Amino acid sequence: MFLRLLTAAAIAVAAWSLPSDADAATVKVTGGLTTLDVTADLGSLGLSAFAFGTASFDGSTFSFPITGGDDASGALQIEHDGVGVVLAGGTKSATVGNFIIDLGLGQILGNVNGGTAFAPLFDLAAGPTSDTVAVNISATLAGALTSIFSAPNLTGAEFGIASTNPDLAPVPLPAAMPLLLAGLGGLVLLRRRRQTA
Repeated sequence: MFLRLLTAAAIAVAAWSLPSDADAATVKVTGGLTTLDVTADLGSLGLSAFAFGTASFDGSTFSFPITGGDDASGALQIEHDGVGVVLAGGTKSATVGNFIIDLGLGQILGNVNGGTAFAPLFDLAAGPTSDTVAVNISATLAGALTSIFSAPNLTGAEFGIASTNPDLAPVPLPAAMPLLLAGLGGLVLLRRRRQTA
């Protein structure tokens, strides 16, 4: 009898401690769209902007398809893989893309010129309406723009106003949950048997 009780308890503990991709997140981002209305006067810097990947740009507003994300870090992260912005001036250009909006950090992270390292490119601040945010150039991006285009230090300058509309889906129960419930159920049954015997 004790061996059965110990086995059921071991199953319950093992199931509770099994790692699962779904254990960390309660929400997955399955799609959607982020738009960015450019407010910066790029022309005064001798720059023009273009979209790359599946992003689009109509001359004043970028549209970036959302490719994924979740709240595994404790705050919602919204991913935009394979899209971004090309800034061009004269014979030089810079690409910034593969954006991750990290609402916990209040930043937009991404790559510069196809690099693999993610860096804070923009800082988020309160926007003009409750469903928008101001997107301000971070020190990292400002340094890159100075290096590439000899632009003045643009740290903190507003690049645009963004709005994001992610499609959210709840994450199903962790894969270990049925095993945990079975182990706990076994404990209850063994205890009842013991009390009736």
